[in-house]
Amino acid sequence: MLKGAIVGCGAIIRISHLPAFQALKDVKIVAICDKVRDAATQTAKDWGIPRAYEDFSRMLDEKNLDFVDICSPPQTHFPLSIQAMEAGLHVLTEKPMALSVSEADKMISLSKESKVKLCVIHNFLFTPVAQKAKFLVDDGVIGNLVAVRADILTRRKGIFSKKNHWCHSLPEGIFGEYAPHAVYLISEFLGKIDLVRAIAVKYTDFPWIIADELRVLLKAKNGLGAFTISFNSPRTSFTTDIFGTKRTLHLNNFTMSLVQHKSGVNSIRNAVIDQFKSGIQLTTGAVFSSLRAVFGQRWYRSGHRVIIQRFVESIRNNINLPVTEEDSRETIRILEEIWKQINGSTSSPQ
Repeated sequence: MLKGAIVGCGAIIRISHLPAFQALKDVKIVAICDKVRDAATQTAKDWGIPRAYEDFSRMLDEKNLDFVDICSPPQTHFPLSIQAMEAGLHVLTEKPMALSVSEADKMISLSKESKVKLCVIHNFLFTPVAQKAKFLVDDGVIGNLVAVRADILTRRKGIFSKKNHWCHSLPEGIFGEYAPHAVYLISEFLGKIDLVRAIAVKYTDFPWIIADELRVLLKAKNGLGAFTISFNSPRTSFTTDIFGTKRTLHLNNFTMSLVQHKSGVNSIRNAVIDQFKSGIQLTTGAVFSSLRAVFGQRWYRSGHRVIIQRFVESIRNNINLPVTEEDSRETIRILEEIWKQINGSTSSPQ
């Protein structure tokens, strides 16, 4: 029986982490920790967890643990991971793994020295739609890969409008909560990023907001990448487009639908046929998405479930992690370059 503890009692552990762990055999979450004592106590009560703590050090001293799952804000990932690994525990942490490359390097170095696993949740890589897209690309269905684009759109509500939310104190502001998803998805398909160009603009008048529009262009060995993060959209969505010489794949990362478009449609008849086929794919995707939702397989659970299962398997069988430390570090490297470029250069449109 592997024994684990979770740090942080935010929504993500209720909708993704705890259900994933409870579905696994021979794994038990025996402790929960949050600096807000009532939050830890209530979560422990709701999920049948034996102990609740508000002191991380005390939890490590008192409980005989195999791993720690860190779901607290990104500012805490580095110190908590270091402390857990120094105690000889394996670590699973939400993205991003750290706030800088130097922190990431220290975490990786300690992981190797202590011979413990260090895994970061890059959940959108392991949704059914992303896995299917990866198979189609690797199988040559889309032809030669040319470019990848991701668009993350959301409204001026939620954490964006909450002045005291922890995301606004990140070095890159609220972008630090959303940009990692776009970066690791694009990197998965394009490989190592060689060049980064970024620009940010602010439209809102919230004084706690650094910027609310981000555009990034990425150059890699396997093609060009680009992503947009906007907090001025009338709707919330997360889509990815993968462009090849034969086909284009359009992924909806929320509904988990995938639509293929043929490249080089050169007549009205072919365009109509292509649109008709796209409509069928969208309808089919909507049906399966609805069925998955009915059976609890929502987008915010599927990727976490796969990573958590493979993380546990990597501990038990001493096999490779689903997300490597090097890939997690690469995401931080790209993010750090983006922050350097937009820091101090954010402007409001004239």
